[in-house]
Amino acid sequence: MTAIILAGGKSSRMGFDKALLKINNHFLMEEILQKLKTIFAEILIVTNRPKQFNSLTSLQLTRITNDIIPHQGPLGGIYSGLMNSGSFYNFVLACDMPFVNLELIKYMVSIKDNFDAVVPKLKKGYEALFAIYSKNCISAISEILKTGDLKVVNFFNKLKLRELNEKEISRFGAPDVLFMNINTREDLSRAGGGKICQN
Repeated sequence: MTAIILAGGKSSRMGFDKALLKINNHFLMEEILQKLKTIFAEILIVTNRPKQFNSLTSLQLTRITNDIIPHQGPLGGIYSGLMNSGSFYNFVLACDMPFVNLELIKYMVSIKDNFDAVVPKLKKGYEALFAIYSKNCISAISEILKTGDLKVVNFFNKLKLRELNEKEISRFGAPDVLFMNINTREDLSRAGGGKICQN
């Protein structure tokens, strides 16, 4: 099984690229890679700027690929990752999630069989960038990309989908922490980033 990290966002709200974000002088991407390597045999980073990852020391077992169709947002990143992955099932994660919970991921992996995708669903909606997608999703994503609709959840109605409810998720921690991503400097402060560092 492959882990796919989406690192192609514009990070417009942060004012700089989040893919090489540091929290208290540690690369967030490094920490994510180290965690995922304990579960997954292969890690694939989807980005339009592959050279920026040369400074990372945890790239063993990691491949880097460009978006197949540029400027299609996270949906295009998922599509590119699935197309380039050597695995049928793939765990997809955004690059700006500081509190990756391995036990939750393992649970999701354990219930994936016979489903096209496994996606957490909270009251506010799906956590589509902390999810498992199979290669069965490729055709559905391709169809929706052709329409110009880039909202990730809009192809879910074409899938055999396993939703994780809040009761299941809460066994592993508070959902607001588990799925926190860093979109603003205020988010960075809440995640424990006392200082913003750029490479």
